[in-house]
Amino acid sequence: MYTLEKRNLFWDTEAGKIDIQKNARFVIERVLQYGDEEDFRWALDMYGADVLKDVLKKSRVLDKKSHNFWCMYFTINPEQCFPKQSIGKQGAFLRR
Repeated sequence: MYTLEKRNLFWDTEAGKIDIQKNARFVIERVLQYGDEEDFRWALDMYGADVLKDVLKKSRVLDKKSHNFWCMYFTINPEQCFPKQSIGKQGAFLRR
């Protein structure tokens, strides 16, 4: 579990305080966004490809570049991969 101890992935958490089951989505998103190949292999072994794909499809945290890369890696249709933005009313400060 060396991956969970990396400060470049979990800079805002206490070392050893991450529950890998309760916080699976958080861990996977951090690995997909900031991890290296070793971290990805660890996540793949720990959670499985289906769980990683599910998190990828629902994530609103990953940047577009990471989303695009992982969609291509897992051969997911880009329309399924990018989360839909809400089309609700904008706040007053967002209007032009």
